[in-house]
Amino acid sequence: MGFEFPLLLLLLLLLPLLAWAYQRRVQEGRASGHVLYPGLAPLARLSEPRWKRHLSAGLYGLALALAIAALARPQAVLPVPDPTATVIVTIDISLSMRAQDIQPTRLEAAKREAKNFVESLPDSVKVGLVSFAGYATLEVEPTTDHRRVIDQIELLQMARRTAIGDGLLESLKAIPKDEDGKPLGPSTVVLLSDGRTNSGVDPLEVVPFAKDMGVVVHTIGLGRRNNPSDPDQYWGGYWMQFDEETLRAIAEATGGQYYAADSAEALRQAYRNLGRTVGWKPQRTEISGMFGLLAGVLLASSLLFSNLRRQVV
Repeated sequence: MGFEFPLLLLLLLLLPLLAWAYQRRVQEGRASGHVLYPGLAPLARLSEPRWKRHLSAGLYGLALALAIAALARPQAVLPVPDPTATVIVTIDISLSMRAQDIQPTRLEAAKREAKNFVESLPDSVKVGLVSFAGYATLEVEPTTDHRRVIDQIELLQMARRTAIGDGLLESLKAIPKDEDGKPLGPSTVVLLSDGRTNSGVDPLEVVPFAKDMGVVVHTIGLGRRNNPSDPDQYWGGYWMQFDEETLRAIAEATGGQYYAADSAEALRQAYRNLGRTVGWKPQRTEISGMFGLLAGVLLASSLLFSNLRRQVV
């Protein structure tokens, strides 16, 4: 955090002087406070805890400090929506997504959390949708109409085989580019898969294209770790193999993050984490209003506590 007018913070040096003046006044009041027949009010004040006697003054001092800080125009780096950003949601729809180790099925859990992820993105971010099984399909071109993407996610149906490389390649093709083939803004691919490539191009052969374009690829591995004795990892007599190594390598090579989603909650958390960073950019923002508001609240609390204390005693 920084300040636009930091020299104004020198006014904070006045606070110790005010504290000294307050303390001296309290001491003078004690020296001249001898009463022959004390009433209930002085006795009640003497029985109060020390912190309670000085709470009002302390709140007033904090309010003054925050007001001075607000005058210095404090600024902080905060995440704000990036209207130039593009996000491609890429989902594996191979038959292995029928496995029930993630309830109710891997596909239904993936669709549910992908829709929540799209809903969490800033409205100005362009979102596209790619699905892949034995081949990849651009379901929705990047658009700010997030409802259209959500509706299409719900309509996804499973198909045979798995082509992770084709899914990644189709996602890169879908990103809006300039004449030199570079993305028009920060671009991210969020690729979810539960299987192992058995069709199409090798996923690791596509990674250099993503790196050259400057596209960050986050990957999510859906399903429990490979366990041939787990009946929920079988479908149609076949064991649902899981290629965690390749997904991790794709993410690491492109500056992304790999998430192992071995439960519905882990999948939900993975998309939530991505929703806090994807489509946002850091921007220096003035927060003097926040300081001023807090100063006003503390000042009002100081006056209120002071009045209540007088009424009680």
